[in-house]
Amino acid sequence: MKLHKALKLRKKLVGDIARLKTQIQVKNSFTEGSLNADKYNVPKLYEELLKKIDELVGLKFAINEANREIQANIYTISEYKALIAFWNEVQVKEGKQIVGYSDGTTINYLVQIDEAARNQMVAEFQIKVDALQEEIDTFNYTTDIPWGEEEIVPKAVNEFPVV
Repeated sequence: MKLHKALKLRKKLVGDIARLKTQIQVKNSFTEGSLNADKYNVPKLYEELLKKIDELVGLKFAINEANREIQANIYTISEYKALIAFWNEVQVKEGKQIVGYSDGTTINYLVQIDEAARNQMVAEFQIKVDALQEEIDTFNYTTDIPWGEEEIVPKAVNEFPVV
């Protein structure tokens, strides 16, 4: 399986697990004589949940192993995105600004890094993010992981208690 498909499958499994957890939480308790009580077999849902968790853990392990080659890029892109978000939140208000509603008091704001410089830094980081993302996308579309044939699963995966 190509890595990009594995990443999509991981997202699907995470959604399936969330859905199953919600169903178990909501449908475990029901009123006596309820007409819909037998539509949700909670022990069966729990077994399905455990299978999905096992599958997700194995898939995450396989994805992690495949990503070793580009792990530095993944960490770098994450930090660059965090810097972009950070700089987009930095105040660049400068000049005279009216404060308050009634008396017209003004405050003169100064900045050390102005809006143009901030925007330039953000743009430069975005260029780096885009380049790294292109490398990661190429890697994801060209890299195979052992999934579906000989699945790599860590040893302690199947140790959940079954009801």
